[in-house]
Amino acid sequence: RIKPSAILTYFQNAAVAHADLLGIGYEPMKAKNLCWVLKRLSAVIEKSPVLGEKITVTTLPHKPGIADVMRDYIITNANGECLIRGTSRWCVLDTVSMAVRRCAPMFSYADDQYTPEFTVENGNPQLPEWDGIEAQTGCSFDGRVLLTDLDYNAHMNNVRYADAVINGCDFDFYATHTIRALDFNFLAQMRVGDTYTVRRKDTGAESYFEMVSPKSPRPIFRARLEWNR
Repeated sequence: RIKPSAILTYFQNAAVAHADLLGIGYEPMKAKNLCWVLKRLSAVIEKSPVLGEKITVTTLPHKPGIADVMRDYIITNANGECLIRGTSRWCVLDTVSMAVRRCAPMFSYADDQYTPEFTVENGNPQLPEWDGIEAQTGCSFDGRVLLTDLDYNAHMNNVRYADAVINGCDFDFYATHTIRALDFNFLAQMRVGDTYTVRRKDTGAESYFEMVSPKSPRPIFRARLEWNR
């Protein structure tokens, strides 16, 4: 079965390749003291690709808003069958002031150059506050950000958050359940050496996760996994 972190890797690689083609990739943005930051992501797994299967990853940008921009994804097999569909919300961060910059002035394409429809209905939701989730509390675990967890900006890579979610699952449960859909909220950044705790709540059909750190006054990350019944 494909892991959520693998899905994020495919999505991010497609987004990076397309940003490079548009001239707004890592190096041009870095020269302006800017970087892309992933805020939210949702995906629906229609059918998990199997090991060795040839897949095609397509990314589709939406017309940017003032402060953020949406980007969708579709993973298909060799027959063109949709396996996974996803959507994401990004913002542009000033790496000096750490302020969010306006997205809209960075793009000058006609409206028909953007995709008008979303691959995931009601995607990229804001996940609920932890105390407001009425569910059974599951196990939690502690971790530390390592060198191999870092991205180009020396922050914990988004993919590693997805692995932390799976590591917060019970083995027996995860071995007998498959993921139908996922929602991720990236709320704060982590650097090497930062410690964190991942905690979980279960409703039966869904599992909620939250990552907290003693260095941050607010949660670092939230996630929701919907399980196939």
